[in-house]
Amino acid sequence: MSVNKPKLIIGLLSLLALVLSLILQNDMASFLAVATCALIAIIVLYKYLPQLSNISKDNPKAKTLRAITVFNSILFFGVVIFAVLNQKGMVNLSDEQSSWLLAGLFALIIIGLGNAAPKIPFNRYTGLRLPWTVRDEETWIVAHRILGYVSFPCGLLCFAGIGTLESTVHISLTMFFIWILIPAVLSFLFFYKKWHPKNGHS
Repeated sequence: MSVNKPKLIIGLLSLLALVLSLILQNDMASFLAVATCALIAIIVLYKYLPQLSNISKDNPKAKTLRAITVFNSILFFGVVIFAVLNQKGMVNLSDEQSSWLLAGLFALIIIGLGNAAPKIPFNRYTGLRLPWTVRDEETWIVAHRILGYVSFPCGLLCFAGIGTLESTVHISLTMFFIWILIPAVLSFLFFYKKWHPKNGHS
């Protein structure tokens, strides 16, 4: 299968999920239909991810990409299922429990993805995809190394606000923003310095 076919399948599944969510009147039926489309799209992405990222199936970095895809998928479906159960009143958490859950979720995302970041190969589908990181492989490497370095302290600081829900939300969101901002800014400076006209590049 050519690279364009998986892209087309994923695009059509996304469009189908949108249409079904609009036309189905029953909330549960709509949720199941969208979830099914999303699951099939993820399976297609998982299978053809090395091809889409221009790396061989035997490349060890292909395993990293697939592991991150599985991690993101489990996280996505977990959050969606929890939201549905919470809306239906089937899950009732206290403010303290919500605080722990929120802090743990942000810490898991930051530390989990941050630990894998330096191993992510240059691609346009998974990772810190910024205009300057997807244009230059060396900038990509710099950005993801920095992302890995700052992940552990930012992840730990997500727990600093546990006690009240409001402080946890504020601190966790702040740490997530800082986790993205630091490598984004430093990699941009690296990219600018490398490709600035004064250095003889166009």
